[in-house]
Amino acid sequence: MSETSKQQERLWQALMKPSRSRRLSVESLEGRRLLAAVNIPDDLTSAPDAIVSVPVNIDSATGVRAAEIRLSYDTSVLDLDADDIDFGSIWGAGSDTQVTANVDDAAGTVVIFVSASSALTDVSGSLVELPFSVASNAVVDSTTMLDLTQVTLNEGQISVDPAPVSGSDSTDGLITITAAATGDDSISGFVYADANNDNVVGTGEAIPGVTITLTNTSTGAEFQTTTDADGSYEFTDLAPGEYEIVQSQPVAYLDSGVNELTVTLVEGTALADQNFRELGLLPQYIFNRLHTNTVMPVGSDNWNDAISEINTFAESMNNASATSSAAASSSVVAASTSSASGTEATTTATSDSTASGEPLMDESTTSPATSTASSVATAQTAAMGTPVGSGDDDSDDTAAVDEVFASNLF
Repeated sequence: MSETSKQQERLWQALMKPSRSRRLSVESLEGRRLLAAVNIPDDLTSAPDAIVSVPVNIDSATGVRAAEIRLSYDTSVLDLDADDIDFGSIWGAGSDTQVTANVDDAAGTVVIFVSASSALTDVSGSLVELPFSVASNAVVDSTTMLDLTQVTLNEGQISVDPAPVSGSDSTDGLITITAAATGDDSISGFVYADANNDNVVGTGEAIPGVTITLTNTSTGAEFQTTTDADGSYEFTDLAPGEYEIVQSQPVAYLDSGVNELTVTLVEGTALADQNFRELGLLPQYIFNRLHTNTVMPVGSDNWNDAISEINTFAESMNNASATSSAAASSSVVAASTSSASGTEATTTATSDSTASGEPLMDESTTSPATSTASSVATAQTAAMGTPVGSGDDDSDDTAAVDEVFASNLF
């Protein structure tokens, strides 16, 4: 057989040989080891005696439904209130996300638990936002580090790479103290309950103790104040520029729907009447103290004190409800993971003996009742007397309500 014939035979045998096909396998998303990078920006700036919003960012939140975040900071430069810590942009404004935070002011450490009922898609942004207050004596051109020490996603089911460690590493944040941009401009206004719908701040309509946040949209510098007894607030020594004014909605009041204002300051401007209008007290917060002679007349110091106590009571009820919801959400997250050990959350609620009494309406018909809220209400009943509608006769009930609404107040 010629050499050419042999080559043709070998080629024919090769073609006729059964081929081996490669089988493709499909790996489920649940079986993959997901990775995410988490860090704090290192280019943050703030002036002394200002507020800087610090995000803890994640590059991909695919599958994330819970996070535990630990960090430390320099207490000589920064201060933080646990109640001000909020969930970040990745969770969405309309989500059921819950945040539980603990701040140790002495040690300068923060522990944050944030969770939602469902996992996120592939989004990036902030897990949480921490509004740090910068000390008034902070040295301009100095820096202060935010040491991200630990981040756990879905109880360890999602790996964090690089993993934060105690001490300097690439996940840490940095704030540079800059000179404050000051000027002679000012912004002022009122927060009030416009029960008579005349768009004017009337007697007895002021809402004290409401937090107002002012942000310079160009520099990011933030300032906060609370409304006085007459419902007024004011920011002074401002530089010209674009500003955003945000009201923290007072929970005891019907929301008018406008909680943010955007304004422009030109040099030498005193911008007044930047008001936030509410629609009156919610029915469950009209207390019988407003009917007593010791509180009247409307608009008196005693009246304003009673309104302040109502606001404090409403905030405590709201915080107790949020904490209970956060604990319940954390339990759901723990039950849905493969982790053998869960996280035990203990919530302690305290009540103020000077609070303003129970609601006008029976609490079972006004809002979801928690054991904590019931305890607070019971303690306040003992201190302040029976609420209208729960122990008085019908004529007293009617008189109290008529008195409050007679002059179109609340």
